[in-house]
Amino acid sequence: MRLKWKLGLATFLAAVVSLMGLSLAQDTRTETVKFKRGASSTSIEDSITGYESVSYLLGVTAGQRMSVELDTDNTSNYFNITAPGASEALYNGSIDGNSTSFVIPSSGNYKIDVYLMRNAARRGEAANYDLTISVEAKAAASQPAPGKPAPDFADGLAGGPDYWQVHGLTRGDTLNVRASASSGASVLGVLDEGDVIRNLGCKMNGSTRWCRVEDQTGLNGWVAGKYLHESTRAPSPSRPVAPPPASQPPVGSADGVPVAMMPRYCTGEASAQFGVRPQDIIANAAFKSGKLYVSQGWFDGSGGTTFFTCYFKADGTFIAVN
Repeated sequence: MRLKWKLGLATFLAAVVSLMGLSLAQDTRTETVKFKRGASSTSIEDSITGYESVSYLLGVTAGQRMSVELDTDNTSNYFNITAPGASEALYNGSIDGNSTSFVIPSSGNYKIDVYLMRNAARRGEAANYDLTISVEAKAAASQPAPGKPAPDFADGLAGGPDYWQVHGLTRGDTLNVRASASSGASVLGVLDEGDVIRNLGCKMNGSTRWCRVEDQTGLNGWVAGKYLHESTRAPSPSRPVAPPPASQPPVGSADGVPVAMMPRYCTGEASAQFGVRPQDIIANAAFKSGKLYVSQGWFDGSGGTTFFTCYFKADGTFIAVN
């Protein structure tokens, strides 16, 4: 009798383990991307929830140009691109934004992983997205026209001055700082005429030249290069930031967040605390203040604009949002 009971228990546990394995396997699904005959691009409409992710496989040839853009209703939704045989991502959307275009370095099947950041996944959030993938038959080389003078200001894609100054805005207008090099990317903050910012490099997206910049508060993102002129001075020192309230205890060190991901994490925490949709919240790039990292943000509501600040320890541990 005892032997039968043990056998029954073993069978039951094996079934449970099998079901758990099936559940985990379903968290990630893989799809092969194929273009319609004569087409060089496709748009995929899909959704994920929680820890689900989708891996899209696309076969390409060295020298072709691949462009990928993710349009989503969840600010914690990103994609990574991994080259064939590589152990690390060739492109990380959570750091560089949800739009990229690059020349394929080697032939093979490239993997595009669409996922939710941990702060959104653990709350079981959903993301409805459109993933647009295009591949040009041959990468176009960028060559200056014969006899054309060397470009100045933000016309170049590499090098340039250490600092830019915003110039050429319409009176009373501001320059949007976006999460990626695209006019459709979320706005992280704004710059005013005359603001001086650090030059972090430029690149092309279609016919528009975008430059990555950082101001004295740590706001880091992409702006239209036509509004940037060389500056001979550095930005003014940033203003001090008040320490976080002692009433909110820190979370465990296991929740350490990379600096580049702090604004996204801050958006998720602010969404949970204030009851506001993530896509309605703006969180600026994190910057160091003393021994802490700080990400400041805001959102508009029926009662006006609410400003908030997220605090992180030096090791990335989230402390509080207020």
